[in-house]
Amino acid sequence: MQTICPHCHSSRVTKNINVDSTFSIIEQLCSSTTLSGLGASVCRYYKVNPAIGIIAGSAIASTISLARDKLQPPLLVVATKPSYLCNTCLKIFTI
Repeated sequence: MQTICPHCHSSRVTKNINVDSTFSIIEQLCSSTTLSGLGASVCRYYKVNPAIGIIAGSAIASTISLARDKLQPPLLVVATKPSYLCNTCLKIFTI
């Protein structure tokens, strides 16, 4: 069954991509591997043992992860309706 826009009645409709992805850029930047690599690179630049940077980066990532878990409310599983984007009138709608 083809989806039709309720505003302009066009059939040029695509399913809207969810922008609240769990792997957002902020979460990727605060990951343990990213901060460990950054710490090692900074330590290499300043001619310090890179193991210190890896340990510091991992500690910072763990602290951020714990703080985010404490501040974030528990996740509720809610059935959401898919949203669609009309390519003719550029309006977003749900069915």
